[in-house]
Amino acid sequence: MSFNLKRVLFGKFCSLFAASLFTFVAGLTVLRETSSGFQFALVLLAGSVPRILLSPVAGVLADRWNRKRIIVMTESLSALVLLGLLLYSLQAPLHTVHYIIASVLLTSLSTFLSVTLSSSLPRLVQEEELQRGNALFSTIQSTSTITAPLVAGLLIATVSITQFLILPFLLFASAAWWNSRLRFLAVDTSPLVTTDTPSFISEFKEGYRYLFRQPVLTTLVLMAIVLNFFFVAFEILLPIILLDRLQFTPFRFGLVESALGAGLLVASLLLALPRFTVKRPLRTIFESLFLIASCYALPALALLGYVPSALLLPFFMILLFIDGMLALRMNIPLQLIVQKQTDPAYLGRVIGVLESIAMAMMPIGTLLFGLLSDHVSIIVLLGVGTVGLFGAASFGFLRLRKDILSESIPVADAKNTSSLTS
Repeated sequence: MSFNLKRVLFGKFCSLFAASLFTFVAGLTVLRETSSGFQFALVLLAGSVPRILLSPVAGVLADRWNRKRIIVMTESLSALVLLGLLLYSLQAPLHTVHYIIASVLLTSLSTFLSVTLSSSLPRLVQEEELQRGNALFSTIQSTSTITAPLVAGLLIATVSITQFLILPFLLFASAAWWNSRLRFLAVDTSPLVTTDTPSFISEFKEGYRYLFRQPVLTTLVLMAIVLNFFFVAFEILLPIILLDRLQFTPFRFGLVESALGAGLLVASLLLALPRFTVKRPLRTIFESLFLIASCYALPALALLGYVPSALLLPFFMILLFIDGMLALRMNIPLQLIVQKQTDPAYLGRVIGVLESIAMAMMPIGTLLFGLLSDHVSIIVLLGVGTVGLFGAASFGFLRLRKDILSESIPVADAKNTSSLTS
């Protein structure tokens, strides 16, 4: 593994771990203090709306500006946000509005970081390391998903929120330092805007047109709009099921959340090996998606009393572990499809537009399911989500069935991005 890849992986882990710690504690604190699914949804909404609005902007800037500077600046500013929240907590208690403001700021910065890093990876590693780099990126994300809920669940029960905020602040500062040592293999040819540089709007439109000239990507984007509407519903409903309906402790809830990360980790490690290279990416994506849809309704079994109380923890841990493996088995082919088929000059804009469009329905889903969870049976909502996922998957499969049946390209030649299913 190259030193450059090691640096970017260390930096990504510090950043993801810090963000995961804060997100877990913010959502858990609001849900425990208010017992309101709607207020919990507002915190999650603060973590999605900025990404939708800013992803296209981040894509254009990633293609225009020095990418290393963007990466280091976003990590540094994230550290300052946590430092500001920490200092405020010394003067007064934190409330839901403070968590929402901090989530908006951190998500906004994370959007610029994520788009820039994804579009920079082909310039940070050799082509033969690209698939491995994507898999290891997912490994880092999985590791943070496993450890962050456990660490946060333990810390929140033993230290004050002020003391807790010190850890994510130091992690963001460490990420900025690691990323400052990155060395691009090719010269970053998009430093500063000159008088000959096309306008921001024209560059955005050009990236938009480039994306929708790709039929496969167009179908996947349309499908992902619906998928993410129901995926976010599961993010809303699962904590309510476990913490409110089944009365899980924060630590037990952390164990369940960590199982999702464990599934992501195992899948990413397997996909980093040559023998597990996906040879039919579209087929793999749809197989995984139909299986995820099948798992969506299973929590209803616990609510209906078909799962003994002694088996609730292993039941949900196994379920989330399987979901994690399937999610990564779907996302890695998507990432590679974009990174390899997209012209490098358009890569930042394409990734930015993909993230924005694919997440367009998430705020509506977050608000709707958060509000409905206070008034409608959770079992009914799980049933609606299951039907929605199967419907979206069937739509995409029917539109791409010829491509799927004729597919013979190895995953190394496929290219699309995880932002489609965030």
